[in-house]
Amino acid sequence: MNNDVNENEVDIYIKSLLEETSPKAKSLIITFFGDTVFPFGGTIWLGSLVKFMEEFEVSEKLTRTSIFRLTKEGWLTSQKFGRESYYTISDMAVDKFIKAHYRVYAYDEQENDNDWIVLFTSSLEQDEEFELSKTLKKEGFANPSKYTYMHPHYKMEYIQDILIKNELQNKVILIKGPLHMPMNKEITKEMVNKFWDLKDVENRYRDFITIFRRIYSLKTPIEEFTPRQCFIISILLIHEYRRAVLYDPKLGNQFISSDWLGKSAASLVESLYVAIHNQGKAYVQENLLTVGGNTPKLDKFYYNRFGGLK
Repeated sequence: MNNDVNENEVDIYIKSLLEETSPKAKSLIITFFGDTVFPFGGTIWLGSLVKFMEEFEVSEKLTRTSIFRLTKEGWLTSQKFGRESYYTISDMAVDKFIKAHYRVYAYDEQENDNDWIVLFTSSLEQDEEFELSKTLKKEGFANPSKYTYMHPHYKMEYIQDILIKNELQNKVILIKGPLHMPMNKEITKEMVNKFWDLKDVENRYRDFITIFRRIYSLKTPIEEFTPRQCFIISILLIHEYRRAVLYDPKLGNQFISSDWLGKSAASLVESLYVAIHNQGKAYVQENLLTVGGNTPKLDKFYYNRFGGLK
């Protein structure tokens, strides 16, 4: 097959990806910083960022507006050297990026912990309870009754960090321990399905799998994709997977069905990312510029993704 035809076929697929997923500029920039800028030192020249975002049909004006908002919200910090602007992941956001990193690139990371976290919040003021509730629900906690939150695998250091940062550590009761009853696993699964909306999560995974599995139906082999194509696909892959996985409460194998789509989605994102990351990385190394027009070195922890990249 002619190279032009091959490239056009992949470009057509990328165009359909952008149309189907319609990524929001601000959210896409967060994904780009987490997947690409973070392991390359965390700083990028605005002109370089604009060029990357144009690959996703995000205009320079929209990129500038989104960056301004992310800076105002505390995700990024800005600095100027002469007339050039540079953006860096803020100290406040680093922990969020690290936590998201493990959720996205290490699906089964928390499943070895069999202790439940239970939190009682009846001593909080109404506004404190409201804000904490929003945070906990985003983190996959169930809220089975008023002032009660629970999760079967959440890391203790994560919940402690949330409470300490919000100065709530002396206003709540936090319990960690194994589930002793009910001993019947089927009853436990029924309880889990009552407290967590797993159908919504599974639908998100189903949509993700449907969109990205189509790569394997293309006549062009993945190894013939260009570096630019690999970069665009890898960012959209992680962006859409992140949008699904961040809703997944990660309940563990004992609480989900054997055909849980989260596992299929995790397998798909890993196989695709492993196949295209080197080509995509080459495109990034050619175009990502930071202070002084330099391309920063790639941090070694990048290669820990999905159990070890090569």
